[in-house]
Amino acid sequence: MKDSARVSAEAGRDALARLLAAVPAAQLAAVARDIFPFLPLPAAFDWTDGRVVVDKIASLDPPFTGVPPLVAYATRLSHEVGRLDAVGLGRWADAAGREAGMSEERVRQLYAETSPASRSPDPALSATAEGYPTKGHKTDIDSRSEDLVSPLSTISGSATAAVEQSDSGRIWGNVPPRNPDFTGRESLLLNLQRSLEAKSKASVLPHALHGSGGVGKTQLAVEFAYRFGERYDLVWWIPAEQQTLVLQSLAELGQKLRIPGTQEFTQAASLVIEALARTDLRWLLVFDNANDPNELAHLIPSSGGHVILTSRNPAWLDVWDAVKVDVFDRPESIELVQRRGTDITDADADRLAEKLGDLPLALDQAASWQTATGMTITEYLDLFDQHHGELVARGRDINYPVSIAALVKLALERLQRDSPALAQLLEMFAVFGAEPVSVGLLRRGRLGDIAPPLGRALRDSTRLDRMARDLRKFGLAKVDVENRIQVHRLLQVALRDVLDGERLNRARTNVHRLLGAANPGDPNVDSTLELHAEIAPHVNPSGLIYAAEEDSRRIALDQIRYLWIIGDNEGSRRLGEAAVKAWRERADQPDLGPDGELTLLATRHLSTTLLSLGINDRARELAESTLDRLRNNPDFGPDHEHTLWTAATVSAALRVAGEFQKALELERENVELYVEVFGAEDVQTLRNRGNLAVNLRMLSDFQGAFEIDEEIVQRLDETLTEQARPLLFAQSNLVRDLYGLGKYDEALALQRRTLPTYRRTMTDRHPEVLLATRTFAMALRKTGKYDEALQVARDNYRDCVARYGEAHQHALAATMTYANTLRVAGSLSEARGLAMDALARYRRTFGDRHPLTLVAQVNAAVIQRSMKNLAEAQKLDRDAYEAMADILGVNHGYTLCAASGLANDLALVGDVQGAYRWSSETLGISQQSRGPDHPYTLLCAVNAAFDRIEVGEAAEGEEDLATAVEALGELLGATHPETLDARMGRRAECDIEPPPT
Repeated sequence: MKDSARVSAEAGRDALARLLAAVPAAQLAAVARDIFPFLPLPAAFDWTDGRVVVDKIASLDPPFTGVPPLVAYATRLSHEVGRLDAVGLGRWADAAGREAGMSEERVRQLYAETSPASRSPDPALSATAEGYPTKGHKTDIDSRSEDLVSPLSTISGSATAAVEQSDSGRIWGNVPPRNPDFTGRESLLLNLQRSLEAKSKASVLPHALHGSGGVGKTQLAVEFAYRFGERYDLVWWIPAEQQTLVLQSLAELGQKLRIPGTQEFTQAASLVIEALARTDLRWLLVFDNANDPNELAHLIPSSGGHVILTSRNPAWLDVWDAVKVDVFDRPESIELVQRRGTDITDADADRLAEKLGDLPLALDQAASWQTATGMTITEYLDLFDQHHGELVARGRDINYPVSIAALVKLALERLQRDSPALAQLLEMFAVFGAEPVSVGLLRRGRLGDIAPPLGRALRDSTRLDRMARDLRKFGLAKVDVENRIQVHRLLQVALRDVLDGERLNRARTNVHRLLGAANPGDPNVDSTLELHAEIAPHVNPSGLIYAAEEDSRRIALDQIRYLWIIGDNEGSRRLGEAAVKAWRERADQPDLGPDGELTLLATRHLSTTLLSLGINDRARELAESTLDRLRNNPDFGPDHEHTLWTAATVSAALRVAGEFQKALELERENVELYVEVFGAEDVQTLRNRGNLAVNLRMLSDFQGAFEIDEEIVQRLDETLTEQARPLLFAQSNLVRDLYGLGKYDEALALQRRTLPTYRRTMTDRHPEVLLATRTFAMALRKTGKYDEALQVARDNYRDCVARYGEAHQHALAATMTYANTLRVAGSLSEARGLAMDALARYRRTFGDRHPLTLVAQVNAAVIQRSMKNLAEAQKLDRDAYEAMADILGVNHGYTLCAASGLANDLALVGDVQGAYRWSSETLGISQQSRGPDHPYTLLCAVNAAFDRIEVGEAAEGEEDLATAVEALGELLGATHPETLDARMGRRAECDIEPPPT
C-alpha cells in the first residue's frame, strides 16, 4: 500500500472510531454479531473502545461480495442508531465504499439490503422486486397492457404478433374487380413476377409501371394481383394520387391487421408500415397512380414484402426499377376489340385499332360503345373521323392521344341527344377527383340545387342506379361491387377539353352544390368522418375553395379541420394556406375578405395545424390577428363562439412561446366568457377550464391546477364511461398536477390504472397517450423505480421521435425525460449526449431564453455536474437562473431548481459560503412557494444542512440534516434512493421535467 493510501485508510478508521464512540457498546456488539454470525471474539472483548472495534471488524471476511466489512458494518449500524448518528455513519459508509471502488448504485442498494425492514432485498430497490424487471419478468410496460395487441414497437417484437393474428386467412383489400376481358401482356406479367420474386424478401422492391395515359398500367397491376395473389398472405390496393388517400388506405389496412385503431391516419399509417416491416407474412402493396415521390416515399415500408407502383410521373424512373408499359401489339388490339365488341371481323378490328393507335383504353371504350349501341364499325369510324377532325381544326395543344378526346366527344353528343341527364352526370366527372364517387354520395347530395334534368334524376333512386349501370355499359366508367363510379383519369382530362365553357361551368356548379348538400358538417363529430373521407379527394380537383356559394366553400373549411383531426397535418396546412390566401383576396361575398367568417375560421384552423407542425411563430401571428378581427367585428364580438375558440388557440400559442403569464390572463378571461355563453357544466367549458389548469401548471401553481382538474374529473366521471377520451385526458392532467405537488405515489397509482385503458382506446402513439406515458415514466422515477422508469422512458422517447421527429417539442421533452432517467440509473455518458443534443435543438427551435430551453439547460447542468464537469455545469446553471429569474420570477419552481443547482456547483468547487447562501435562500423560498413538505423542499433542506455543516455550524447542520432525512423517509420511504442518498451525505439534485404546453 502506498503511503498516501495508508494514511487515508488510517484517517478513515479514526473517523469511524469517533462515530462509534457515541454508540452504546451493547448495540455495537449486537449489530456485529448479526452481520458476522461466527464472529471470533475473546470473552473480554472491549466494545467501548471504538478503535479496537474498527480494527477487529476490518480483519473479518466481507459479509457481502465486493463490500468491505467496515462499510457493511457502518451501513447496518446506521439503521439502528439515532438520526444524528445515522447521518454520520451513512456519510462515512458512502465515502469509504466509493473509495473502495463500489458504485453509487451498489452503495445505495447496500443501504436497502441492510435496513431492518429488509434483511432480504428491499421491495423498493431490489433488482428482482416488483417494478424492477429482470430477464423473463414482465412488467406493465413490457406488455404495454396485455389485453391489447400493439404493432408499434421499433424495439419489441409486438408488431409481428399483431400482423400474424390475421394470418388464418388471406387479407385482400380494395383491389379493383378483375377485368374478364384482360388481354395480352403475358411477357410484362412474367417480367414483373420474376423481378419481384428474384429479390430478397427482406427488402422492398417496388417496380414503377410507367407509360402514357390509357396504356393499361392499372389493369396490368390488377391482373398481377389476381394471377399471383395466392402467393401472398396479404394483398392491399392503395389509391396514391393524394397523400391523404394513402394515409386513409393504410389506416384501413391497420384495422384488418387488428392494429388498435385511431382517428389519426398519420399515426395509424406509421403503425402499419412498422408492422409490415417486421412481420413474416408475405405481402404485396399496390400504390396506384402515384404522383410525387417526395410525398410517398415515407409511406412505403422499408422492408418485408413487395410493392408495385403505377405512375405517369417520370420522376419515379430515378427512384425504382421500371417496367415500361406501352400500347398493345396489333394482335392484342384485335383480340380485345373482338372480346368486348359484337360481331366484329378481323378486318374491322384491325381498322379500329389502326385508327385508335392500339391504345387499350380507347379500344375498350370503342368496343363497349359498339356493343351498347349496335353501331357498325364503319358508322363508328365515320363519326370518329368527324369529331377528330373538329378537334384537330381547333388546334388545341393536348398531351394525350387526340383519339381519346374524339371518343369522348362522340359519346357526349350521343348521350346529350338520347339521355341528357346521363350526359350531365358524365360531365360532372370532368370536375370530380380521380377517386370513385359512390352512388350513395350522389344520392346524399340530391337536395342540392342541381341543374335539370340531372337534379330530378338524382332524386329518383331507381333512375340513379340505372344511370350508373349505363355509364359502365357504354364503357365510360367502372362501377364496382360497392356501387362506386370511377371514370378513367384520361377520360376525365378529355371531358375537360371537349366541354365548352358553359357546360364545364354547369358541371362544376353541379358538383359544388351536390357536395355542399352532402357535406356532413362538423368533423369534430366522429360519425361524420367517413363521409368527410369520401368527399376529401374531390375538394381540390373541383376547386371548392373558389366556389361561388357559401355552402360549397364550407366544405373546404370543414376539410381543413378534418385533415387535422385525422393527423394529416401537411394536407391540412396546404388546404388551409390555399383557402386563406384565396378568401382574403375576395370581397364579393360577405363570408369572404379579410374579415369574412370563412376566412377567419380557416385562419384559426390553419393556426392550430401550424402549432401541431411546430411552426409556432406563424401560428401565433395568425391566431392573434384572427382574434383581434373577431373581437372588433360587429358580427361577432368578444363573446361569440368563434372568438372564444380562437382565444383558446391564442392561449396555446402563448404557452408554446413561453409567455405563461399572458396566456393565463387570457385563459381566465376566456373561462368567464365560456361560462356565460355555454354554462358551467358544458363540456366545452370544462375543456377550457382544463386549459386554464395547464397555464397554472406552467406557472408552478400546481395546487390551483389540481383543484380545477379534480373537479373536471369528478364532473366527467359522473356522465362518461372509463373509456371516454375526455375523462382519460382529464385524469392524465390530474396526474401531472399530483406530480407537480410532489405526490408521486398518488400520481403513479392513477396513471398506472388509467394508462392501459388509454392505450386500448387511442393506441400507443396517439399524442395524448404519449404524453400520459411520459408522465408515467416520470412518476416511476420519482417513486424510486428506476429500472422500470428507464424502460418506459426509453420506449416513449423512441415512440415520440418516430411520431414527431427529433425537433418537435413533445419529442424533445421525451428526450429530456429519458436523459433524466439515464442519469439516475448511472448511464451518465448517454444521458449527457441526449441532454446536450436536446438543449441544442431547444435553442434552435425556441431560442436561448425560452423557458423550455432553460429547463433543458438546468437538466444538462445536473448531468454535467454528475460527471464532474463543474465549470460547464456552473455556467449552465448561472445563465439559466438569471434568465429564469427575469422571465419567470425567483419564486417559480424552475427558477428554484436552477438556484439549487447553482448551490451544488459552488459547494463542489469549495465555495462553502456561497453555497450556503444560495442553498439557504433557495430553501426559504421553496418553503413558501412549494410548501415545507414538498419533496423538493426537503431536498433543498438536505443541501442547506450540508452547507451549514461546512461553514462551521456543525451541530445545527447535523440536526437540520437529520430532520430533513427523517422527513424524506416518511414522505418517500426509508429506502427510496433520494432518502438513502441524503443519509449517505450525497447532495440532492432538483431536475425538471419539461411540461406539455
